[in-house]
Amino acid sequence: MDTASRTDAPPTAGGSDAAGVRSPARPAATVPGVGIGLPQIRARSTTAPAPVPSLDEAADPDTPTADAHADETPSAGPAGIATAPAAAPAPASFPPGVAAKLGTYVYLLVDARTGRPFFVGRGRGDRCHRHVEAARAAAGHGAPSSKYPLLDRIREAESGGRPVRIEILRRGLTPAEADLVEATVADALGLGYETRLGSQRSPSHVVGAALAKRAKIRQDHGIVLLRVGPHGSATDYASARHGWRIGKRWVDAASGRSPTWAAVVAGDLVDAVYRIDAWVPSPSAAGAVSDRFSFVGTPDPELDARYAGRSVRAYLGTGTPSAITYVWCGPHWVITAQ
Repeated sequence: MDTASRTDAPPTAGGSDAAGVRSPARPAATVPGVGIGLPQIRARSTTAPAPVPSLDEAADPDTPTADAHADETPSAGPAGIATAPAAAPAPASFPPGVAAKLGTYVYLLVDARTGRPFFVGRGRGDRCHRHVEAARAAAGHGAPSSKYPLLDRIREAESGGRPVRIEILRRGLTPAEADLVEATVADALGLGYETRLGSQRSPSHVVGAALAKRAKIRQDHGIVLLRVGPHGSATDYASARHGWRIGKRWVDAASGRSPTWAAVVAGDLVDAVYRIDAWVPSPSAAGAVSDRFSFVGTPDPELDARYAGRSVRAYLGTGTPSAITYVWCGPHWVITAQ
């Protein structure tokens, strides 16, 4: 196979067929807004790639970074200055018959200097070789680099003379399995771009709140939602009861609009429900008149069992949630789930 005839063109979207035979090279197409930045390779999101490890960072001694040139001694350059060996051209394709046995696979591009992957992809045939091939070909032709950050990243990794390693992570997959492996690895490594399946990496409390059952507050339960802050904020009674900027018309127990229960909310989830016995001015500096109130209450086991651990996101409206939200309080103040 004539390698020289292929390196003048960027990789094509089709890749190689199952037998490992290359498709004819096609001119590069400019894909606006492509985050990965590789011509004729599947576009990802416009999200900028996550910061890569420092290029001056020494490789972890426990991380294998050996490659074909790890044991070579740098050659002496002009005036006796040592220079790193040039990157040896990696094979541009698998041996005959290998592509058919690989099937659909997931692969990594690894910076040999740090031993850390900076790209994960899926493909068939010789697709995993196309990135490095395109990067070297573009460098030889002086092609502008701003359009294709991945090619820049490959050339940067090879600037010290050590070729990018191509590693097969999993092979013999169905397309659906390859999508899942690719997305999982991209999320785990924090590579900063979206795969076909998108990203599901989130803190556990965010996932918990998103998947929690929604609270359905009954109309005869006049409840004020007191949001103490994001998940992890103090929700104990001694901390949560103080300092609410609540209007006097709402703290009059004789008023028909005064809430009967207070639900303490952290993030989007109800933590506890108290029956309100009274509202009193919050503690303030000596001589100062407080414009905030504290509730005095007792735990309500029945409503706590009904609402605690449930999401009230639907009652908090859009944008930044308010610290105080009244639900079914009084005949003229009704908030329903959105």
